[in-house]
Order: sequence, then C-alpha cells, then structure tokens
Amino acid sequence: FKDGDSVLDCGANVGELNIAFYKKGIKINYIGFEPEKTTYNSLVKNRVNLNDEFVNVALSDKNGESKLFLDSQGGDSSIIFFGNKNFERVKTITLDSLGIEKPIKLFKLEAEGYEPEVLAGSKKTLKKIHYVSVDFGAERGLNSESTIVDVNKFLTNNKFELISFSKYRMVGLYRNKLM
Repeated sequence: FKDGDSVLDCGANVGELNIAFYKKGIKINYIGFEPEKTTYNSLVKNRVNLNDEFVNVALSDKNGESKLFLDSQGGDSSIIFFGNKNFERVKTITLDSLGIEKPIKLFKLEAEGYEPEVLAGSKKTLKKIHYVSVDFGAERGLNSESTIVDVNKFLTNNKFELISFSKYRMVGLYRNKLM
C-alpha cells in the first residue's frame, strides 16, 4: 500500500483497519461502512485523517431498510437473524449505487454472514477493485454457517482469484485478475 490508495471497509466496526494504516504511516483514502449506530459513533470518534469518510449504512444487495440484529459486545451484529431478537432498523445500500469511479486498492468485507448479499450489490464496483479481503467464518444465521463456498464462487466468477488464506481465521485475500 502507498499514500493515496483507496480502501473500502465494510463492517468497519470502530475503525481498526484505518488505525492500522495510520500507525504504519500510510495515508489512505478511507471509507468505512458501519450500520450499528453506537459502533458507528465510535468509528467516527476514531477518525485519523481529515479525508476519512464514514457511512452509517449496511451494504446489501438492495437499497432500502432492514433489521440489524444486535451483538454489540461480540461485534457480530448482522442482517441475518442469528438468535438475538434485539435489533435496530438500518438503511441498506448497494455498493454499486454509490457510483464509485476511482480505483479501489482494497475492499475489506466483514458482514457477519451477509457477505454473499454485499457482493451481489457490488458487482459493477468489483471491476475497479484490486483486492478483496473477506471474512467468511461461521457466522451466518442460526446454524452459524460459513459463507466460504458462496463467496468463493461469486468472486471467481467475477475474475478474482484466491491468493492467500489465513491459518488463524476464516479470512481469504482475493486479487482481481484483470488488474
């Protein structure tokens, strides 16, 4: 990474990724998406650069509104019902609806089991993205299913290749073969 690279952070939480770039001395163009209101407020407080952008929405496969089932303590709030009936209503948007024109160096995707839907709403934007880092751990729904098969199929069908896989967590790094 170098100064000026653009990074999209889906499921930004309190901004750990942005802070990591800051601590490494890399001035990125950061856009953090965080749907949970309380966590979003913490994200904004953790601003490290004046040009940081924060969006209080859930990325999705459709624009509208949805329930966000809450797990603030574990950082595992999700659009997919996982057993906790506490929720807040959140705005949903597709990444494509933002009309991003500039190249994106990294799209970090952490949607607590909702990764396939986020990708479905990002198909046009993916053409401008160099790398996708995705957490496809066992976080989808009541059965705590992994999204690895659906995510891998979607990304490979859209000209991405898996280039690295964490030995510590269910996280993969994909590279756009067209860039």
